[in-house]
Amino acid sequence: MGFLRPAIYILLLPFYLKVFSEAEYGLYNLMIDFGAFMMIIIAGRISSAMVTYYYNYYNNPDQLKTYLSSTFSLTIYISILVAALFIFGGPYIFDLVYKSNEVRFFPFGILMLAYAALSEIVMIYLIYLKNKKNISKYIVMVLIQVISNISFQLIYIIGFGMGVEGALLGMVTGLSCAFFTILILEKGILTLSPDWLMIKTSLRFSIALIPYVIIYWCMNQGGRIFLERYSTLAIVGLFGALMVLSRLIILGIEAVINGIRPFLYEQFALAENSDKQQVSLLTKMIINIPLLMVPIVILVGTNFHFISDKLSYSQISHYICFATMVIFAFVYVKLFYQQLIFAKRSDLATGLSFIALIFLVSGFLYWIPKYEIWGVLYATLLGNLVLALMFFLAGQKVVQVSYNFTHIILIPIFTFAIVFIIEWWMISQGYSYSMFGIVQFIIVSLLILLLNRNSIRDYKFLFLNRNK
Repeated sequence: MGFLRPAIYILLLPFYLKVFSEAEYGLYNLMIDFGAFMMIIIAGRISSAMVTYYYNYYNNPDQLKTYLSSTFSLTIYISILVAALFIFGGPYIFDLVYKSNEVRFFPFGILMLAYAALSEIVMIYLIYLKNKKNISKYIVMVLIQVISNISFQLIYIIGFGMGVEGALLGMVTGLSCAFFTILILEKGILTLSPDWLMIKTSLRFSIALIPYVIIYWCMNQGGRIFLERYSTLAIVGLFGALMVLSRLIILGIEAVINGIRPFLYEQFALAENSDKQQVSLLTKMIINIPLLMVPIVILVGTNFHFISDKLSYSQISHYICFATMVIFAFVYVKLFYQQLIFAKRSDLATGLSFIALIFLVSGFLYWIPKYEIWGVLYATLLGNLVLALMFFLAGQKVVQVSYNFTHIILIPIFTFAIVFIIEWWMISQGYSYSMFGIVQFIIVSLLILLLNRNSIRDYKFLFLNRNK
């Protein structure tokens, strides 16, 4: 589900830009950010424990069922309690955080509370299916959520003319369909007597991880709140469109990590007996797939007039190359983070994240009042690089991994250097950003494939052998 949300936002982006004004789209993005933040705290983020604690019980089907039932049920109960508290305090929090009067807790905030609670509940079951490698059931759940989410948004926005409220209500309705599907598929999943020993162990892990996840949120979405205080909802809307497009790269990294995490963790568990070639190939995949998304994102960003005819969004072409580099830097955070989570060192991830947060917020406060969107990008790049470096150093101490630094560091640096050189030369020669986007897409895509030709052969060899 980590990659479902941005995928839906990207798919619906042309529709949103057509039916919403720039200010309305800015409001929509702020509410999405609020919902993402509430997902972190509304139930102690216990879904994150399912990722790794699943393997404590996967050899015992009865214990695994008990663990699933306990975490799923407790998340519902905690979500109801936290949501009830926010109903009373939410309006005061909104008045304190947001400058614009259009950003209201009722109805927008309350809808996002429901969205956050349902997301966390459904996520537990999806992670369970993913770890279990139950592909058929996982695909069914994903399709139900995506189709119902999009369908209800279109019904509420077009059929009932509900605007931003309709978009948020459609998201909640889509998640409700997924929730009731789980109750049908997994009879007995609800329990009034969760296993408290399992719950306490998981909560100790997940609660310790919350500060890191909050910082993750700040890295990817927190800048919009600071931007809203120093600019307008229209500027927030422009930045929101830029980030939704750039997050195609995050979509790539989430999809890859979600797919290969069980295989990567299996190798980590073997320690000295692990297949180093397989680990190297899997970690290179985490870098290469998002890198292949870079020229695609730049192509779309420099030809944004095909998505929206509103002139204000044409400014995206000036930011898109730097924005893709900023987002790509976060790929390294996600890569090195896997070592810490496998070692169950959420405490270490949290402590290091606090250091990066100081750099990030300091950058927001210093650069955003001066440079607005550029300021958010500068600060986010600084925070991502600091956090990635610290995670690498710490990760190597807890789980030693032999990385191919030519592939994971030098090739991306070389790729972005080529992108910026092409941009500088073509724009200085009077070519349009649209033409630059097409040229760089052809050159950079071919370059990435050429530089990774040996890895492609290795992947074929590895996975063909696995299937034999």
